[in-house]
Amino acid sequence: MARKKYNPDEIDEEFIISTIQNEKPEAGKRQEKKPTTVVKRKPTNQAYDELFLSDSRTKARFGKNVPIRQEYHKRIQQIIRVIGKDEISIYTYIDNVLTHHFDEFQEEIVKRYNENNEGIF
Repeated sequence: MARKKYNPDEIDEEFIISTIQNEKPEAGKRQEKKPTTVVKRKPTNQAYDELFLSDSRTKARFGKNVPIRQEYHKRIQQIIRVIGKDEISIYTYIDNVLTHHFDEFQEEIVKRYNENNEGIF
């Protein structure tokens, strides 16, 4: 069965981004699409600690279990123990790394998603 072509104007980019950021839209109410421009954040001079070793807005109990490579797990544990002084969890560190990744590459992710996604209608 061939996929139908989609209209890029019908994609609700704000909804996609909010799901990535773990925000919940109001139940039963689709947000009105507003013409927006995705602005890529410029790299800041924030210290590594502020970016990756700060407390996360969410807690691990609201997350999902995801396997990671053994070697990465060991590296992250060492980073947390030594640099983070055992004050944050692995979950918080990974959440901060992913948050930074999505902030840094949001424009490219949305662009590639729109190029590769074919709507169901």
